[in-house]
Amino acid sequence: MQVSGPVLIGGVPLDAVLVFFFALIASLFLGNLVYLLLRRVLSGRVSRGTARWTAAALQYAVIIGGIYASARYLLDFDPTAFVASLGILGIVIAFSSRQIIQNVLAGILITINRPVRLDEWVIVSGRPPTGLCRVRDLSLTTTILQELDGGLILVPNSDIITRKVISYSRAGLMEVPIPLAIPATADLARVQEIALAAAHDHPLIFPRVGPAERSAAQNLFDLPYMGRLNFDSPGLTMFEPRVQVSSVREDWTRLTVRAWIRQIPMKDSIVSEYLDAVVTRLKAEDLLIEKKPETEPRDG
Repeated sequence: MQVSGPVLIGGVPLDAVLVFFFALIASLFLGNLVYLLLRRVLSGRVSRGTARWTAAALQYAVIIGGIYASARYLLDFDPTAFVASLGILGIVIAFSSRQIIQNVLAGILITINRPVRLDEWVIVSGRPPTGLCRVRDLSLTTTILQELDGGLILVPNSDIITRKVISYSRAGLMEVPIPLAIPATADLARVQEIALAAAHDHPLIFPRVGPAERSAAQNLFDLPYMGRLNFDSPGLTMFEPRVQVSSVREDWTRLTVRAWIRQIPMKDSIVSEYLDAVVTRLKAEDLLIEKKPETEPRDG
């Protein structure tokens, strides 16, 4: 009776290959488990960004270590032969996954230079630009942004490095243009007075804000990166609201009120509250009603 030998795959027994795949799955599971546990342990003790990158580094170390150990002891993995084959394999990978490599390298640069950080409010240029978004997660290849309406945008890390990124969180303040239309017959000077007065009365529009907002804004200019930008700790008077005439038509004059705020997530609600206050005051003085020119009575 003839006894058949073990089934081989590339010179490796089939049972060893199966065990290797189970070990691979176990490494991935263990890496994810280590990531979640370390994030939970570090939560509240260090910043979210530090906790995330520390947990991710340990996760990748566990996965890579598990794959190497499994291949080394289950598949008779030869490191010398593997290194010798990297020349040809590297050329193939470079052409087949060039975009992935670019994003991975960009992810490393983001980790080192930190052009964006978790929970920052940014706008990433492009076609089209992202609009105002909050940085929710930073992975090795992708940056996840969340829009004000809750939608998530997955941006390749290479775009973060190569495109223009506007950070409002690091500046700390944001200038908001607020459109306002009035009849062409309205008293423009009085409308401007009302618009500025409403801005000064709002508790979240600079410079006449509460003590907490005032202190938080003044502390922004003491940060190290502000010093590198040659900020000389200016007073808050530079953030006075302004009213500009945008366009003049036959029946309407369009104005733009430019106001500074610090509570960036509340931008829409601040603008809505401000416009309600302005419209109420304009209606009280009948400045939103178009006045018809008076005609002289005909003789006879």
